[in-house]
Amino acid sequence: MRTFEVFLNKKRLCIAGIDGDCVLSAIVNYVSIKRARSNLIVGGLNTVKDEHVRWVNHDLRVGDEIRIRIVKRSRADKPVERFPRDRSIEVESMKRHVREYAKQLGWEIKESA
Repeated sequence: MRTFEVFLNKKRLCIAGIDGDCVLSAIVNYVSIKRARSNLIVGGLNTVKDEHVRWVNHDLRVGDEIRIRIVKRSRADKPVERFPRDRSIEVESMKRHVREYAKQLGWEIKESA
């Protein structure tokens, strides 16, 4: 399987990987709304089990160095978090995005009952 070997300041945090059909991601965020903060999230979606998984949710500081190696391995670390996929939340999120874009474009949405 394809895995992400994730390092923070030369220390290995995890080997993330999901066997079979999946989504695997490593995201670095910086948010400066109200207070500045950065974090690293390594997770994914196991489409076979229909669940979200997460290996890392780590706060970052200025000067931190992140390295991700993409490696083929037969095994990965176990995720530290698992939670079921909630399609109703996904649908509501899509609706919210469509409404926001429609508003920005000056469009009117007519919803059916």
